[in-house]
Amino acid sequence: MGETIPPALQEEIARIQQIQQTLQAVSLQRQQLELELMGIDRAVSELDRLTDDAIVYKSVGSLLIRSTRQTLLQELRERKELLNMRVATLTRQEERARERLKDSQQRLQEKLRLSNIAP
Repeated sequence: MGETIPPALQEEIARIQQIQQTLQAVSLQRQQLELELMGIDRAVSELDRLTDDAIVYKSVGSLLIRSTRQTLLQELRERKELLNMRVATLTRQEERARERLKDSQQRLQEKLRLSNIAP
């Protein structure tokens, strides 16, 4: 019973925990950006229902500033494009982290098997 975990296993476990934390953080960032994208889609949908002469405002900090429908649509579309690129980057980071996690877990299983320590 008094077995200690070999340093190589401890390192692999620490690596797995670090990858899991990274994966969780990247996933959370991606989800937050996707929520913002949904908000942009709703705003664009509402602006599309208006005529060009409608009075519209945009939020700047704690202020509402009068703007034009076309200006707001352009700003929202630019923000959406930027967010889509960021989401794509985070998705790739997530995929790489998942692959690294899988590889580390396989290495840990192999090390456990070789060291005769039950998982």
